[in-house]
Amino acid sequence: MKYLLIIFLFLGVACGRPTQDEEQIVEDISFSTKTFTSERCSDDNCAKVELSWPIAENVPAASTINEEIEHQLLAYFQQDKTYDNLDSAAKDYLTSYENFINDFPDAPGGWSIEVKAEKSYESDSTLSIKFSEYNFSGGAHPNSSVYYMNFDKQTGEYLSFDRVVLDQDKMLELAETAFRKYHEVEQGKSLEEAGFFLPETGFFLPNAIGYKDGKFVLTYIPYEIGPYVLGYTDLEFELNELEGIVRQK
Repeated sequence: MKYLLIIFLFLGVACGRPTQDEEQIVEDISFSTKTFTSERCSDDNCAKVELSWPIAENVPAASTINEEIEHQLLAYFQQDKTYDNLDSAAKDYLTSYENFINDFPDAPGGWSIEVKAEKSYESDSTLSIKFSEYNFSGGAHPNSSVYYMNFDKQTGEYLSFDRVVLDQDKMLELAETAFRKYHEVEQGKSLEEAGFFLPETGFFLPNAIGYKDGKFVLTYIPYEIGPYVLGYTDLEFELNELEGIVRQK
């Protein structure tokens, strides 16, 4: 009887333990793509909202990641208002366009908000989502931006700046060297003299910091550090060159 009991206990543990393939299925995060489109027109001019973003699935952290991504999408609408969801944000934007056209019926062109978010990097512990945004609400030219959201892949927690850049002073030094090389500004010449916008505190790291295609990326968007005609400044670093400076795999 004692031996039968041991056999039954062994079988129970073996049957209750998932196989390696089953564990992999549970732990692997996957993504689908969701889109949102809305439009209103007045005569030949229209206002439109076009959004596309990844939806995390199959892991407990998915709901946290998805909530943070939607919160960022809402941030591309009016900054002085709070919206419950994308539908209400889009309706308010389109209504603002209609009100504008009623007040200025001869205003040329339409309005547009276009945002595409996509996974740019994934490792065992880190996930990056890249947001590419384009908007036009009248004026001399459209505006655009890039932004990265970095997550702890296991918990879904959004990673603040200090959890991504571990040694800010060293990263700042490397970034300025790369920036000068990118724009061919020789040492000894100040960046202000070269036409760049710097605060009193000097050179700074951009708002868009993340991971893309296995590299660490810093992106300065138009107007952030220079005039609109400067365009984007993309600085890329190999991760193995930033040991102890930025979050690794």
